[in-house]
Amino acid sequence: MKKHFIPFAIMTLLLVVVATSFASMNLSDKRLMPDTVILNDGTHLQGLIIKNDAKEIVLQEHNGEQVIPKDHITRIEDQGNCQVYFADIIDPHKLPPWQMIVQDLRTDDNIRTFTQIPPTTIESGYLKNVPYLSFRINKHTELNVYGNPEDPACLEFGIYEKGEKITRFKKLIREYLAGTLQSRAEIAALYALDEKGDERQVGDLRFRISPPTSPDAYGGWWISVYDPKRLEKARVSDAAYNKVTLPFNEVNGSNGVLREDRNLNHEKFLDKTMMNWSQMMPDLRGFYRDKAGNLKLLTSPN
Repeated sequence: MKKHFIPFAIMTLLLVVVATSFASMNLSDKRLMPDTVILNDGTHLQGLIIKNDAKEIVLQEHNGEQVIPKDHITRIEDQGNCQVYFADIIDPHKLPPWQMIVQDLRTDDNIRTFTQIPPTTIESGYLKNVPYLSFRINKHTELNVYGNPEDPACLEFGIYEKGEKITRFKKLIREYLAGTLQSRAEIAALYALDEKGDERQVGDLRFRISPPTSPDAYGGWWISVYDPKRLEKARVSDAAYNKVTLPFNEVNGSNGVLREDRNLNHEKFLDKTMMNWSQMMPDLRGFYRDKAGNLKLLTSPN
């Protein structure tokens, strides 16, 4: 039966956060490694598929990643509907790792496109000079992951919309983020934020809403969860930062819609910046293109 999840609200349905040590986990649990690859010789491999193209797959297992040619595979069983948790989430002071977000988004039929885009230069404020990966979800929604993608210093969602669509987004995005939090105090702070602009802190995490009138908002409405101390540690020099960002008007139109006339330049820019990111973030191996031509993140385990 085809799934019809509410966008961004499905984290609470998909994720079971287990407050226990990695050593006590059952590493054969299919919720932790949801995909099964059956080889021609009958061998069953379990992990999380992070790359799947016409020639090969990359399967992330507990002991690392394995590249498997397609002609060695009899069948792939993708268990995208399973509830998933990750060992990285046992620390209540951390934000969700990249794999968790990938697993969440890939199971939602409402997400029609999920494409990496060049991050735009942030010239002031708390996110200035912090390298980040930027993704466009559908047409008007943006996801930004700041710092190490596997151990983010900040997660930010934004939308370039008005009226009923932005009102619905504001409700759903809080539901989504609430599913990643660990305490009632954090959830209360998230929901207490004034939609016109506000900031609150609980423990190590700070919650912030930036309205369209904020500097560098470019007409978008933004909500973020971040660790100020770790965000500061992720900040780099102007020279390093300018290598991995582009001016806003080179990526987006005045209404926040991607500039299709710059698609080729965007792809060249992303390919060029792979090496810079790999040097700054050792866990980042690079990117790959799926069958639709979208760029996806390829990482190594910490």
